[in-house]
Amino acid sequence: MRALVSRISAYESFRERLFSGELKPGQFLTQRELAELAGVSLGSAREAIQKLEHDSLLKVHPQRGIQVTDVTNKFIRESFQLRSILELAAIPFYCETGQEQSRETLKTTKAILERAKTDSSSEVLNAAVDVDWQFHDELIKATHNDLVEETYQINTLRLRLIRANIRLDAKRVLGALAEHVEILEACVSGDPVTAQEKLRNHMMVAMRRAMEGM
Repeated sequence: MRALVSRISAYESFRERLFSGELKPGQFLTQRELAELAGVSLGSAREAIQKLEHDSLLKVHPQRGIQVTDVTNKFIRESFQLRSILELAAIPFYCETGQEQSRETLKTTKAILERAKTDSSSEVLNAAVDVDWQFHDELIKATHNDLVEETYQINTLRLRLIRANIRLDAKRVLGALAEHVEILEACVSGDPVTAQEKLRNHMMVAMRRAMEGM
């Protein structure tokens, strides 16, 4: 049990350091450095590294060391393309079965959007980011498909790595939430075709923002 806790602790520790920006894209480290960073044994670090490589967050290079995944335009494009494929397929389910949820999410999104227009503090911007993630999570959950959700969760780790290396900008956050409002309004109206088109445009803009923000 203690060994399992160590493995989970090492994995979560490395992951949070990636998402906080403490570990930088393209940075090289050794297994020993990562183990010391997380305060775990080399064995626990090694298993965590294998999982992080599976999640596309690290890359092990024989004879060279362990590299934090470099956030290139290709990495961003592929991550957002996969997100688009999954969510564009999911949104008709969300419009059909999640109208009560979409009404509540629309209300929450509008509230934080109005607040963010006059308050660009990190607290408000972080709350706006949380609302952003919540909406995308809800879309996927509406499919009730475990395989889709598993694929989405792995890709979300890639998206979080991208976001960790983009400066949190009020204009970018406000733009994203305004686009969410349009998508949600279409869902509440029971219009999956418009919701899908609005979501497609949102994804294209989000990918462009990510590339410009690097």
